[in-house]
Amino acid sequence: MVAFLAGAAPASARPAAAVPTLRYTLAMPAPQSHYFEVKMDLGGFPAEYTDVKMPVWAPGSYLVREFAKNVEGLQARTAGGQALAVEKINKNTWRVRHPKQASFQVSYRVYAFELSVRTSFIDADHGYLNGSSVFMYPADNKMLGSTIAVQPAAGWSQVSTALRPAAGKFTYKATSYDELADSPMEIGNQKVLEFTANGTPHQVAMFGTYTVDEPKLLADLKKVCEESHRVVGRNPLDHYLFIVHHLERGGGGLEHLYSTTLEVGRTAYATEAGYKSFMGLVAHEYFHLWNVKRIRPVALGPFNYDQENYTHMLWVSEGMTEYYSKIINERAGIISREEYLGKLGNALSEVENTPGNRIQSAAESSFDAWIKYYRPNENAANTQISYYSKGDLIGTWLDLNIAEATKGEKHLDDVFRLLYDTYYKKAGRGFTDQEFQNAVATVAGRRYDAFFQNSVYGTKPIDFAPVLAYAGLTLSNNPVANDGTLGANFSNRTGKLLVTGVVRDGAAWTDGLNVNDEILLVNGVAPGTETVNALLSAPVGTAVSVQVRRDGLPRDLKLTMRANPNRKFTIQPMASPTPAQQKVLAKWLGK
Repeated sequence: MVAFLAGAAPASARPAAAVPTLRYTLAMPAPQSHYFEVKMDLGGFPAEYTDVKMPVWAPGSYLVREFAKNVEGLQARTAGGQALAVEKINKNTWRVRHPKQASFQVSYRVYAFELSVRTSFIDADHGYLNGSSVFMYPADNKMLGSTIAVQPAAGWSQVSTALRPAAGKFTYKATSYDELADSPMEIGNQKVLEFTANGTPHQVAMFGTYTVDEPKLLADLKKVCEESHRVVGRNPLDHYLFIVHHLERGGGGLEHLYSTTLEVGRTAYATEAGYKSFMGLVAHEYFHLWNVKRIRPVALGPFNYDQENYTHMLWVSEGMTEYYSKIINERAGIISREEYLGKLGNALSEVENTPGNRIQSAAESSFDAWIKYYRPNENAANTQISYYSKGDLIGTWLDLNIAEATKGEKHLDDVFRLLYDTYYKKAGRGFTDQEFQNAVATVAGRRYDAFFQNSVYGTKPIDFAPVLAYAGLTLSNNPVANDGTLGANFSNRTGKLLVTGVVRDGAAWTDGLNVNDEILLVNGVAPGTETVNALLSAPVGTAVSVQVRRDGLPRDLKLTMRANPNRKFTIQPMASPTPAQQKVLAKWLGK
């Protein structure tokens, strides 16, 4: 028996608490002015005030971009149209005071004139947006679902997004702000192509002018997507969208849960190299739907949109995705095995010839992406290594070691399957650094702790000759040049020959040539083609007199040419590989 206090109503008689609701309206009445107009209709918010926030970064691009800087004219009103008090309380948060008003509207404009895969843009031709740079969210209700009604500019007939449709034309729904932020939109008159891969419908929204054999493009996209599926062997999709921007100069992509945005030069398809480069970009961003969007380090979701989200594991999330982009294209037949081995040799050359590889580890590169990788300066190559390129090589080393340890029965694909099943599906979270190492050990049947400590969290060079031999391959490296070098880079800018880079421990570094020095004289002669060649290559030990202008004043320097330390790495098949080596090679690159 339950007794009630006198005067208290039973629970069943009390009014139910209002369920919060959120509806966005996205308008673009004057696209040529580069503004999106946003309205947020909020209901069921009974507090005295509600804070609304604009993220400071876009997940997948590890840089604080301060999207709030593009917000203008924010105001709030009651459902009846009465103005509400609004106070900006920090760089990306607005406090809306609405006492006794559980429903209210926030409106604002966003200036969008940066066309990249990680920002937003609108002009007379089309609109493109990433949610985190346009849509605000209630600070305490990030997981609240929402409805998004899009009002395209006059004359525009298409909205392409991975968001699922809701009732109403050009109206969509998001289960949370994370999903909204992770679902870009292309709005305009883009051409939409379609294909099916692994039983899943795929759309390709093509913006801009381009010329391509569309049936071949779709067939190759299908091959790449299906080969990507085979890596993990799990299909988390029921739909997928590619947004492709064809620009005068294009390059790059950004992954999302059910979509990706790609930028490509509008003439890229015209050459075999350009076409294959695009397919490499496709494979990279598509494989991200497993590696980073679902198989992820613990720091990479759910996101804190207010600040940096640190991880030591971008060499896995980005570097190994880059590794797989080439592997997938080789397995799909887009590139040949010889082309793949050539790319691997080039990757080795790139990393080993970067002085920063001896200064910064792959784990440090990942952690410091926020302040270094996305903000390089003239000294970056001397102090940094890319977690993309280093992670690519770490993936190669682990893949071949696992295949050798299991006698060609397993490889790195099995590690990603284990991570998917264990952490994404069962635990519903990301993995820690140690859990990744444990997964590798579980699949291989042996531990590689010394390798991780020395060459992932440390800067010890990776010895690739033994692991390539597991697959019946040889590795050679030779000097890129026999002449000496100053260890500096030059550029002719507005008729002035300027120093643009100085290599650690080279002649320029040691003898005092600086970035931004203007070369006035080389051995007493004004700089021309011959003098530039003399600066770039001459016998080791050659003395060079250089006069420069620095901070407006002339300065005389004496430099001595040094041996070029760079090496060219080449990978070739052995003449007579053993059956065991052939089995490892087949497991690694496919039959």
